[in-house]
Formats: sequence, structure tokens, C-alpha cells
Amino acid sequence: MLLPSAAGDILQLDTPIRLTRAPAVFQVCGGPGEHTGNATFHVGLSRAVYAGIQNREDDEIHIRVLGGGKQGETIEWSGCIEDVYTKKGPPRSYAVLTALFDQTDSTEMMMRIMSIVIGLRRTHQLNTPKFGFSLVIWSRLPAGEGFGNTVSYMTAIAMAFKASTGLDKKRVDGVRVARAVVHGAKEVLGENLSMAEALTASLSELHTGMIIEHGLDPTMHWAPIPEHTFVAAVDLGLEPVASPEDSLAAGVGAAMGMVHLNKFLTSDDQTTFGGWGQVTTKEFEGGLRSHVPARESGKDWLAKFAEVEPEVAALVDPARPYRQRALSEHQMRESSRVRRFVEQLSEYARTKREDHLAEAGKVMGSSHRSLKDKCSIHSELVKDFMDRVSGAGRNAGLFGSRLSGAGRGSVVGVLCHNAGEERLREILAEFSKEHKDKQVRPANILNDTGRGSAMVGWWEGVLIPKEDKKPKPSPKVPAE
Repeated sequence: MLLPSAAGDILQLDTPIRLTRAPAVFQVCGGPGEHTGNATFHVGLSRAVYAGIQNREDDEIHIRVLGGGKQGETIEWSGCIEDVYTKKGPPRSYAVLTALFDQTDSTEMMMRIMSIVIGLRRTHQLNTPKFGFSLVIWSRLPAGEGFGNTVSYMTAIAMAFKASTGLDKKRVDGVRVARAVVHGAKEVLGENLSMAEALTASLSELHTGMIIEHGLDPTMHWAPIPEHTFVAAVDLGLEPVASPEDSLAAGVGAAMGMVHLNKFLTSDDQTTFGGWGQVTTKEFEGGLRSHVPARESGKDWLAKFAEVEPEVAALVDPARPYRQRALSEHQMRESSRVRRFVEQLSEYARTKREDHLAEAGKVMGSSHRSLKDKCSIHSELVKDFMDRVSGAGRNAGLFGSRLSGAGRGSVVGVLCHNAGEERLREILAEFSKEHKDKQVRPANILNDTGRGSAMVGWWEGVLIPKEDKKPKPSPKVPAE
């Protein structure tokens, strides 16, 4: 219904078009940081980013993002294949592409789309197109951060490009799609996107969350959300709780601490660790913590390790002091919390005893306190909302809450029984009424789960079929 009016001038409405989607994503437990052995738990939601792609018979490229501008305006770019690809096939250099898109005020949009193209090429999933295409993108995600907006946007487009190749849906590898999104953003834009968010946007299933243990090859499985319960993603409509730099530093500081620990273990001829998720509480409290500085400046750390740990060093801010021991402890304990949370949900599904939901809620509360105490990620307004949730408590069907995504937005995850949804909405309405002057957008609750882009595949069809031309009736011959 949308496309004929919003993009009828660049689409052929009576010719097949392929439509893809990628769900919103939010973090329930885990992070910040995705180091080897660390576990995270994410949920895909019903709101999604959509993309429609149609191959053309000429070499023209038309791209339009509906409502993609900062003020909600539509942004677009038109050109041809030779503008963005060399004669030998690969995309043109970043400098050439940037100069080309600067002329049309679409640099940010087009460089992000080119990052997807390059990510797919690097992972051997996309060749140079032989014909042009028309691509339309639109988002149904709430404004602001906290729902994996960037990852969902890029995943929907990546799937659109794969659909345009005529690939069989059964041959789509969701893990490779996620890798392409993360790799392309890193190479072209210098952005460090969450692999957990990318995997969830690609592979999430209905009524489940994804528990992911990170590493060179992440291991993952779907963890069912028990019947009659849900994990609500509540966007308080506030400014981000933490700056991108503070959110990043919480994960980076733990990585810096692991480098210190591994230096000691190497000198002592002991086995090193890949990440804090591989360290047990007993080992940490038994002496390993003493090998991590309580506090160290980025400058001092870089002087010792910049050459031997270039990947970590690239993320370290020389001017920032890092509470490495506290951040390392958060990472070490958080992976255990993720596993306990999933275990309690599983036990509730098996026994239907609400005590297990209460225990899962306590895990969320413990994780949130650690974000505050160890990672210095905190907001009094978020605390106010969470106090209201805990005040209503188990009797209202609300079992626990936690700030999501290391404060990159103002999204709070709330573990609920179905009977608690009405009370949760009342609490949010009361909160919004009292803090309306602090909100930059309407508050929102998303509680329906959604399937990942690779799991859904794509819809292929014609928007407005041609009308069949009925044969003209033969003229009647008058009777003699």
C-alpha cells in the first residue's frame, strides 16, 4: 500500500519486486563488549526495517529512504552502475565515492549502503550487478537508539541485495549476512557494530531470545521465552543514558584488563584466556583480580601494549582513565548472569513455578546494579522508572528490569507475566506524565517478538498486476 504512492516513480508496479525485513533488536543481559567466551542474550522484536528492491533492464540505480532524513524527510540518490563500480568490478575507492555522493547531499546514506555492498563482497555473497536496480528503504522502528536501529537497517538492505541475485532462500546463511554487516561497517565507516545484534537481526525466532557465546566463531542457540511471559522493551523516550564513548569504554576497559592478566599468565607459564567469560568467580577472587590494575590511564596502557595488542589499542582513549578491575569484574560476572537468567526461564517453563521468574528478575536487577557500580552507567530518571516497576513487583506480574545496551539509548528490559502488561503500561504513563519535560520523543513499549531477516527470507510478487485484456465480443449478426 505504501510503495505505489511513495516510490511509484522509480518502481515498475506491474513487475516483480522483492521485499525484505529485519527486526528491531534489544539486549536483555550481557555486555558491554563481546570478548571471547562472553555470553549475551538478545531478543528480536516485531517492529522492523523494510527494504524493497527491483532489478531494472537498464544500468540505472535509484535509491530512496523514506523518512530517512534528520527531520523525517525522504532522501535519495540516482546514478548508474559505472558511477559506483569500476570496469573491473569492485566498487570505486572511498575517496571517489565520497566525492560523488557529496554532490547530492546523500553521503551518509550512500556510504552506509556501500559498506553493505563491500561487506557482502568481502564475504563472497555479492558480485557486481549486471543491471541497475531500484531500492526503497523504510523503517518502522522507534526513533532514537536502543533497538539496534543501525544493524536492522543494514541487515534489511543486505538481504534485499541477496534477494536481487535470484538466490534460493534456503541457501541464505544468516551468520554470513551478519558478518557482512559488521565487517562492512568496520571497513568503510570505522564503526564497531554489535555482532550479537547482527546475528539476532538475522536469525531471531518468535517467542525466543538468542544466547550467544562470543568468539572467532560464535556459538548460539535459541532460548524459548516461556508461555504467558514476555520481556518488554520499554523506551522511556529520554536522551541516551551514556555517551557512545562511555558505552564503548566499559567494554574496552575490560579488554585492557585481560591484556594485563594474560601478560602475567604468560610470564608464569600458565594458559591464557580469550575473555573474561572464560574466567570463573573462584579464579577471579582467588587471585587473578590482583593482576589487573584498579585504575590506569589510556595513555599509560598504550605505552605498554599498543604494539602487541593493536586491535584493543585502536579503541583506547589516551586521555581517559579506565577502572580496569571493576570493568573486568563486571564482564566476568555478567556472562554467568546471562546463563543463570536463561536457566531460570527454562525452569519456569518446565515447572510453572513463579519463583523461577522471580529469580530471573533478580538476575536482571543484579546486572543493572553492576552497570551502575562497576561501569558507571547510570541515570536517576531510569532509576525512577525501575523503582516503580519493582514497587509494583511480583503481585503485579512484574519480576525484574535492567537498562539495555549499556545506556546507548533509554531502553529498559522488563520481565513480565502476561497479566502484568496493563500495569506496566500504567507505570509508563505515570512516568511520562511526571517527566514529560525530559522526554525527547514519546515513550513506547514493544513486547511482541519477530523473526530474523534470514529466517523470513523475502516476499516476491507484483504490487499492481496488469489487468487482463478481455477479448472484444464478436459483433452480432442481425437475424434475417
